[in-house]
Amino acid sequence: MTDRPARHRPRRMAAGHSTYRIPGAALLAALLAACGDGTGTVSLKSCPPPTHAIHTIQGTTFRSPVEGEPAAINGVITRITSEGFYVESLEPDNDPETSEGLFIQTRRPLVSELNPGTVVTVSGRVLELGEVRDTQTALGELIRLQVCGPPQARPMTPANLPLGGRDREALENMRIDLQGASIVTDVYRLDEGRFRVALDRALAQPTEITRPGKDAERHAGRNWAHSLHVALAPGDPAIFAVGDELLSDAGVLGATGRGPLLLLEEPARVLNQPTPRVPPPGGNTIRVVSLNLLNYFNGDGEGGDFPTPRGAETPAEFEQQRARLAGSIAQLQPHVLAVQELENDGFETGSAAGDLLADLAGATGHPWGVAQPETARVGTDAIAVGLFYRTDLFDPLGAAELLDAAPFDLLNRTPLGQALRHRSSGMPLFIAVNHFKSKGGCPEQGRDQDQGDGQGCWNPTRVAAARALAPWVQERADALTDGFGLIVGDLNAYRMEDPVQQLLMQGFHDLTAVPGTGFRYSYVFRGEAGSLDHALSTRDLVPRVVGAGIPNINSKFPRRMPLEPDWLGASDHDPVVIDLRAIQASTSD
Repeated sequence: MTDRPARHRPRRMAAGHSTYRIPGAALLAALLAACGDGTGTVSLKSCPPPTHAIHTIQGTTFRSPVEGEPAAINGVITRITSEGFYVESLEPDNDPETSEGLFIQTRRPLVSELNPGTVVTVSGRVLELGEVRDTQTALGELIRLQVCGPPQARPMTPANLPLGGRDREALENMRIDLQGASIVTDVYRLDEGRFRVALDRALAQPTEITRPGKDAERHAGRNWAHSLHVALAPGDPAIFAVGDELLSDAGVLGATGRGPLLLLEEPARVLNQPTPRVPPPGGNTIRVVSLNLLNYFNGDGEGGDFPTPRGAETPAEFEQQRARLAGSIAQLQPHVLAVQELENDGFETGSAAGDLLADLAGATGHPWGVAQPETARVGTDAIAVGLFYRTDLFDPLGAAELLDAAPFDLLNRTPLGQALRHRSSGMPLFIAVNHFKSKGGCPEQGRDQDQGDGQGCWNPTRVAAARALAPWVQERADALTDGFGLIVGDLNAYRMEDPVQQLLMQGFHDLTAVPGTGFRYSYVFRGEAGSLDHALSTRDLVPRVVGAGIPNINSKFPRRMPLEPDWLGASDHDPVVIDLRAIQASTSD
């Protein structure tokens, strides 16, 4: 059991506390209206004896022992919201098993004269709010609100992550101050004022660092206990990223209806990490970059046909997407770019591939070409993979090849492979770009349904893709490029999951793996980070790898918010960057 923090008894009002004002008749009427049904009474007499202590209402379990019963409590207001206000006990019992906080639910906003620090007595009915086990104990259906006694300083209780379910219940509705380093681990809903923090470090996806099954389940439980959902103070426009440290983490531990939510009471103070930078490729180096484009759809190529099926909804939105992507390409300085989620509308003028060629040329100042198969489209899905290369550095060795037989005929997108020759060194390289079936749209039955082992649904389909891909890439690399082969793309599988492990079992080498207990990530989902995007090489290519990494220039940043510099957040996935040392080829034309 985690040690629970000691309780702080309410202190006397600190110097500088807002002045308490005696309300007049108009305010009394407003307070009556705030009581919900308008039938209650409000007075300024001394606090009457309560029928229940707050800790008695809270009890020691997840639901109140007096749920549904009438009750009257005394307390000091700690936080006011549009749905009601929070109070804490004036006489806590110092029992760490019971909470001293209660939410007072009202049907109308409270008047401004009710401030944090105001002492009140409230009568109503004990309720449990929410749809899950971790409901919020509250007092609702109010019949009386009585302002009584002088204002008081609000109590504060130190709290420490990790917090299990009972620990959180024992702090429910209380004003707390998190101890230790609170590291931001999720910003997906930051535009709505919501985020998530974890103790000491951002959370890793369980199957990024542990095998699926019991180990992953244990790690998922640890992640939950080591993190907490947080809401910004009203009106706070703060923008920050995964990995930043939250320095102001005091507030009331409220609820969302589905679990605890720390309601910050001050604007967020954050210690930001430096903006990620990618050093330029060194001399005699071939840089390959793989990136999921987040649905690069250009309409009809002339500003029409918006909204697109999967991408931008307006021409302006598409131009913003192009600008961010061009900015990130200028930073990455690729020689070869492998992409996923490219609109699958061919290669002609006006196609998405055609617009991306223009983006690349404009961002780098060099000419680019596209790996084009003999077919007009790459598979049958609305999105496709693609491969682009600088024509001043590489020559294609024949047309691009497609692996379009099962298991790539329906669910997994069709892989595209292209053999290239580096002009100055003559070094050949075969690159296969991939996008395996996602974890979404789960079937309700069959082998592809979610097995509850941490890998999500469609795992057998992704494993079949890995099993078929590896021998194809090895055979084409042996036949065309001295055995120099590279598998890149969005495999929709974290590093320790079966599809990636299947590729390793077939002799490929994971170029972005981190030895020991560390991890790299390219994607953040529900506050947990892991690598869906991978780079794996044939054995012959490994000695030529100068470096491989995943610069977090996209996934760690919030969506739909202005970022500086503006090339950050071009996608929801981070790029994978592979630098290869160019060598003289052992074969000749």
